[in-house]
Amino acid sequence: MKNTPPVIIFGDHISAFGAIRGLCKYDIPIYMVSPDGKGLCTKSRFVKKILQLDSKDVDFIEKLNKWFDREIGVESVLIVAGNDSYLDVLAKRHNELKAEMKTTFPDWETVKLVREKRRTYKIAEELGVPIPKTHYITCQSELESLLNSKEEKLSYPLFMKAEHSSTLLSHYGTKGVICNHEGELLGNYKHFDGFGGELLLQDLIPGEFERIETVLMTLNKNSQPTGLLINYKKRSQGKFLSGTLVETTWNDTLLDYSLKLVRKIGYYGYAGTQFKLDPRDGQFKLMEINGRMSMSNSLAIRCGINLPYLMYQEALQGFLPVLTKFRQEYPDKILWWYLAGDLIAIIKNKEYLRPFGYIKSLMGRGYTIEPMSWRDPYPFIFSIISPLFKGLKKIVR
Repeated sequence: MKNTPPVIIFGDHISAFGAIRGLCKYDIPIYMVSPDGKGLCTKSRFVKKILQLDSKDVDFIEKLNKWFDREIGVESVLIVAGNDSYLDVLAKRHNELKAEMKTTFPDWETVKLVREKRRTYKIAEELGVPIPKTHYITCQSELESLLNSKEEKLSYPLFMKAEHSSTLLSHYGTKGVICNHEGELLGNYKHFDGFGGELLLQDLIPGEFERIETVLMTLNKNSQPTGLLINYKKRSQGKFLSGTLVETTWNDTLLDYSLKLVRKIGYYGYAGTQFKLDPRDGQFKLMEINGRMSMSNSLAIRCGINLPYLMYQEALQGFLPVLTKFRQEYPDKILWWYLAGDLIAIIKNKEYLRPFGYIKSLMGRGYTIEPMSWRDPYPFIFSIISPLFKGLKKIVR
């Protein structure tokens, strides 16, 4: 093994490719922990070894530590990419990790403030950061009490989502649903099994479902920014799903909100704060904070802001120089385009019926096509062939 300390990436999908893209430039050895060993980033030629380990495994930390001793055994940096379940288990058992493992995220006492939206929204309200009006429902009786309340009259449409949206997505293929009347609300509550006992019932912000603006940041242990980029989602695979086309932008208000939030929470490492503009009052409202690397990380790299490498340096070297002047230092209209996902979006959203609008949406000043890389071609080939093969199998069946 080279003297360069390696990285262990937790997660194997598009977010992980952004980490690989940023780290492979420096010949940093890369290891990966994958739920099933089959994700597209497991095909990367830069990944030396893969540990197949589900985050729900009761012996998760024990198996991780044994694999680490066997395969690595030297000072290493841990980065979570796109997988909240890995972030949860690593943060909760932070003190059980090997001493040689340098984390790029806090322990659970801090992580839960971004992972549990109820806590996040409370902090936002204290800071004066706007949020959607939200009711928290843990059981059927609480829902019925809300519906029967004379003081609290619900105004439809409403958005229903689970506290842990990734669980809802894995079971039902969606992160949330809209209800337009009481009957639909009760029907959805039953159909989605009470949203795991953690329903967030929110005022639905009008406008395009895709139009989410995100502030991506790396933070030192004093919650000071060392790198940042702001983007907005132009298209997604479906309502409330991950983006397939993202574009650079800038917004001083969102940056101010984001810095206030992460400082108050005490977060460090990687944070992505998401907002949506409410046209009814002209306010940007906080949707959520992601405490691990997100899908569009490669867009920052395309703009000269290598967020995964900044985290790597911070974990090993201590405090890096922080940003003191907050201004846009990259151009607008740089696009991140997840081609395989966008092909699905074309079909789902019927974009093929609006070919000129679709072509216009792809016009920009620069691009990064994910996960295309001449140095690492296999993940891109896999991302295209895999959905085609799955579609063919369905046709044959």
